[in-house]
Amino acid sequence: MQDYLRTLAVQQIQSLPNDVRLVVINPNYVQQHIILSHLLPQMSLYLRFRGDALTQDMLSQQLATTLSEQADNANLAEMSVIVLDECDRANDDIFSEFLVGLLAKAPKAQIFMLSRRIPAAITMDSELHQASAFIPHDKRYMLWDYADITEETKLLEVRSFGEGRAILNGKLITNWDGVLPRSLFFFLVDKGMTTRNEIFETFWPTLTTREATNVFHVTKRKISEVLGIDLTTYWSGFYRISPDIELSYDVVSFTKMAQDSAVMDDPGEASALLESALTLYRGSFLHNMDMNWAVQRRKELAMDYSDALSNLAEIRERQGNMHEALGLYLRAAANSQNREDVAVRIMQLYRQLDMHADAITVYEQLADSMQTNLSIAPGMPLQELAQTIKQEMSRQPAV
Repeated sequence: MQDYLRTLAVQQIQSLPNDVRLVVINPNYVQQHIILSHLLPQMSLYLRFRGDALTQDMLSQQLATTLSEQADNANLAEMSVIVLDECDRANDDIFSEFLVGLLAKAPKAQIFMLSRRIPAAITMDSELHQASAFIPHDKRYMLWDYADITEETKLLEVRSFGEGRAILNGKLITNWDGVLPRSLFFFLVDKGMTTRNEIFETFWPTLTTREATNVFHVTKRKISEVLGIDLTTYWSGFYRISPDIELSYDVVSFTKMAQDSAVMDDPGEASALLESALTLYRGSFLHNMDMNWAVQRRKELAMDYSDALSNLAEIRERQGNMHEALGLYLRAAANSQNREDVAVRIMQLYRQLDMHADAITVYEQLADSMQTNLSIAPGMPLQELAQTIKQEMSRQPAV
């Protein structure tokens, strides 16, 4: 997966139109700095900003300092490739002004930006917007080229793996006007389609229908005000995501890729889908939300994640890559405790790798966990496997 995205990024850089002056390494691409190795031979200037809340003067001073460290004949007007790193150390308005000035001083240069957030100036300033591109972009992996967004576009990106983020047309939503609008937003997105009764039972089970209706409509209106658009539409008894919205949701993409991998006859295709799915799982589902619906969904998706890890491990095991398979099984076990099926595979691989003591440690930890949490012992197949491994250890010569 990472090899694919790196290759894709290089291909897209090489095919950039001549009028693209500003290239943003996509903030949602987790290996941004890998791109630098491709740019290195062409790079005229590399500037990594330092400090916090940088002002216009600070940005200009760091540029001047970096230029002074170059060869005596360093000249912005003649440079072809400039790389600016950690651009999020200044707010958008300040950095936008700095960027416009730099583009004017370096008219021949193509400027590459690395940032942890989407530069709002590029999505809001029409001239910067037209002269920009985001690399790599592939919407299957929630990597969008925000420079392609038009005024009519309503691209809503929702990432629920982790703390939960929502981005509308490249702009991160930060002010939710309270916990309830944010919680209801993620619930409606995750459901995709739901009834009024299901919403009321989830959020206001103790209120009368009339009271719940009032609170619901107030909260829904707040969501619309926060987003600037209506999130849902009501039709045939269901609240659905508005057809005017292009929704990109990490949970849906993860689930679809994992499910599609199960029907692939080609192990290579199945492996690629599983690797892609796993890259989207960047933490447990809405890990900072403790509502019952979120907790239950978190458990379901954690199990799906473990299944995806185990399925990829099985493919690696059949390919003879035992150490990679073992690593994947161990991640699956760490993510979902008390899974005897995963423990069996781990113990069998440790056994094949002549790591019998490690296999027994896995069994003992599982037995302790099951006894503590479930008040049961591992099943007979697992007990018998552990006994067999112990017997093999007893026959090994002492070191």
